[in-house]
Amino acid sequence: MPHRITRSDLLRALDSPAAVSACVALPSRLESVRQTRRFVSDQLDSWGCESLTDSTVRICSELAANAVTHAEPDAAGRGEILVSLTFVAGEALIAQVADSDPSPPVPKITRPRDLAESGRGLSIVTRLSDYWSAAPRSDGQGKTVSAYLRDHQQALAPGTASAAGRALPPPAGPDRVPSEDAAGLVAEPGGTALPQLDFSKPAVARVCDYVTGGTDNYPADRALGRQLLAVAPWLDRAAAAARAHGQHVVRHLASQGIVQFLDLGCGLPRRRGRNVHDAAQDVQREASVLYVDHDPMVQAHVRTVFEETPREMGLHADITLTEDMLAQPAIARLDRRRPMAVLLHEVLPWIDDDKVRHLLDTLRSWVPDGSVLSVVHAAADSHPESTPDLVALYQEAGILYRPRTLEQLLALAADWDVEGPGITAVPLEGLRVVDDREPLYGSYAFTACASESAGRRLGAYWEAT
Repeated sequence: MPHRITRSDLLRALDSPAAVSACVALPSRLESVRQTRRFVSDQLDSWGCESLTDSTVRICSELAANAVTHAEPDAAGRGEILVSLTFVAGEALIAQVADSDPSPPVPKITRPRDLAESGRGLSIVTRLSDYWSAAPRSDGQGKTVSAYLRDHQQALAPGTASAAGRALPPPAGPDRVPSEDAAGLVAEPGGTALPQLDFSKPAVARVCDYVTGGTDNYPADRALGRQLLAVAPWLDRAAAAARAHGQHVVRHLASQGIVQFLDLGCGLPRRRGRNVHDAAQDVQREASVLYVDHDPMVQAHVRTVFEETPREMGLHADITLTEDMLAQPAIARLDRRRPMAVLLHEVLPWIDDDKVRHLLDTLRSWVPDGSVLSVVHAAADSHPESTPDLVALYQEAGILYRPRTLEQLLALAADWDVEGPGITAVPLEGLRVVDDREPLYGSYAFTACASESAGRRLGAYWEAT
């Protein structure tokens, strides 16, 4: 007689050291139901769980539709649903949908014909899952509905090809955090595959997300972020100021007629209205952005967040392998008969000098005439009392962090026409005096041009502002 699944089995699977997880936050609107189906299908395909795909897609689609229908928006009229998958190979797949409505769903009913149309979703969940339950969210802001599906396939050893012909991610260790996108993404055809993520270690994009008040981060990222802020309390404001300056530059470039933006090392998407395409399209409605990053989690978020905006695309590539990156089909779609803006905002500090020089030299030879380079970069000499501690903390975490002086930056960009009026130290606001000295800036920024005529045009702007 088969074992009857209970809530204890569900909780044990969620807490299993062999579990891998993926989660996505979606706006509470009907279009998110389609995004939920795509997220579930893509994720289960990457895990080699095709036998469970049809059932799980239907379960999550119905739960997402219920959440969108019943979840209350916040005071600003916005709402959010969370869709999560947890897979334990050879044991179970747990699908969860959370929303802001604390009311329990319709109780389990085994006769679908007796349900009103409003209960149809739970009848499907009942038929397709081995067990389901609803519980209050841990943050007290709503409920989570969970569905348990047995995985009857034999558990695979780490690195063994799954039924999909891919390799399953290795099981998590005792100190490993379930991943957001454990199987990761692959590079574009013809590109170079990058290492899979280890969520037990901090990653630059997620640490930066934590420092700036985001939620797409994990315990390892938060632990490092807290250490960074302890030695440099100004760091969060420096990051906010750098991002605001980047938005300012993008708006200006769009006002000068540039409608193609290549955002290299884009990092995790920001809230609505704070991304590169938001700034560009405020000025040029036809502006398009290609977001490039080597972090699979970043690209998973880019694909999800920007699915409804067809002029934005994501490319999973290592920008330091510049020739490989430029050979990708997504890059080939750019119109090289027209100038473009190449953005390196808060990216170069994580790359050593030789690779930075190669990146900038290769881009300079590749971009169309009239194109513009925009750089925002952590300053090495603005906070001498704490910057060495930041470098040391990142080094202990296995991350290269290389803030630079303005002279070092300009030397690396020697082949570009750097405009003097376009160089600035990004100011910080609201900082307290430290050791009788108020820090004035956290980053340097400059614009550079790929032609003399473009340089004159930008220079006139910076002089005017």
